[in-house]
Amino acid sequence: MLIVALLLNRRMRTALALAVMSALGSACSSEKDPQAGVLVVPYELGNRRSCDAVGVKIVRAELDDPMYVEEAVCSAGEIRFPEVPPGSYHVRLFGVDHDGVAVMDSLQAGEVPVSVVGRGTTVVADPAIKLTAAPAHLQLRWALGFGTCESAAIDRFSVTAWRSDGSALLLDAKVACDMPGDGAEQYRAVPDLQRELTGNEVGEVNVQPLDKNDTPVGEPILFNFNAPGAGRFVKLSVNCNEGGCTGSGTPD
Repeated sequence: MLIVALLLNRRMRTALALAVMSALGSACSSEKDPQAGVLVVPYELGNRRSCDAVGVKIVRAELDDPMYVEEAVCSAGEIRFPEVPPGSYHVRLFGVDHDGVAVMDSLQAGEVPVSVVGRGTTVVADPAIKLTAAPAHLQLRWALGFGTCESAAIDRFSVTAWRSDGSALLLDAKVACDMPGDGAEQYRAVPDLQRELTGNEVGEVNVQPLDKNDTPVGEPILFNFNAPGAGRFVKLSVNCNEGGCTGSGTPD
């Protein structure tokens, strides 16, 4: 009887172990989508420049869905998305320097369309996606004291950005006074749809408040600074009332 009991216990333990292994195997296999495919995105920096020459450490790739973000050491020359459901996507790349700043990107030519076949098939984007220098980013915020845009008769701000020597206009944009600010600091992004704000050239910015008839309210405020470099942010602040606006003349 003892021998039979031992054999039964051994069989039960074996069956239990096999059941656990089967369950674990099922769980592992369920983690991967059998319909997914692999997307490989080769890239080039400028006119085939080296990572060190342009100061890029990491290249980050993003697909339409924010769930699909991958990074690679710049020298790898490509980024691999190991498991992407089949379908059509748009990919954008960013070259990030040692400070975490995206100094290069692929947005000059717009987002690049790619298609993923699925079923384990590897698709390689062709041709390689080219990254170019990212523009600088200009941000502006304003304080109206206890007043409002309406009480100060300010409808919008005309913002012009120039080369450091003032010789060439790089950007001419307008920002509405009632535009909501972003976060605790309340900066507003000055639009640069054509990516004209070259980070290695910009060094002067004029801010002119305007009323609803485009008539200047007070005098323009001039800001001078050293060119910040590609991908960097230039943050400016002005204080306004019904007589116009004032500023420090230098970035925040």
